[in-house]
Amino acid sequence: MNEFLPRTGPVASVVSTTDRGRTFVRVPAAGREAGKQTDAAKLKEPASARRAAAAADYARIRADIADVLANIAPPHDASRATVDKADDALMALMPQPVIVLPLPPTDPHIVAFVAQVAQSLAEKAALTRAAQANAAPEVVEAAAA
Repeated sequence: MNEFLPRTGPVASVVSTTDRGRTFVRVPAAGREAGKQTDAAKLKEPASARRAAAAADYARIRADIADVLANIAPPHDASRATVDKADDALMALMPQPVIVLPLPPTDPHIVAFVAQVAQSLAEKAALTRAAQANAAPEVVEAAAA
C-alpha cells in the first residue's frame, strides 16, 4: 500500500527558508486567567470529593465482602496427612464463591445489596456444611449404594 498520496490542493511557494509566515497569538492577562482557573478548581472540587468518597465506600464494601468470603472456607483438620490431602483434592474440585461488585459510579443501595447477598451466602454455606457434617449413617449408606 502506498502512503504517499498526491496533493489535491495548491501548495504555497516558499521564497526562502526564513519566509515561513509568522502567526501571533495574544496571551491573556495573568490576573484574569488565574481567577478563572481558581473558579474552575472550586467547581471541580465537590465532584472529585464525591468520587473519592464513593471509591472509599466501594473499597470498604469490597474488603467486607472479602472478609465474609474468607470465613466461608471450612476449617482444616490436621490430624492425618491423608485426610488433609483428600480434603485439598476435594476443595480443588469445588467452585469458589464469587461476588461481583458493580463498578463505580453506582448506586450505594446496589453496593449495600451486594454486601447483603454476600452475608446470606456465607450463612447458607455454614448451614450446608453443618448439615453435611451431621449426616445420619443410614443416609451415608444409602448414598453410597
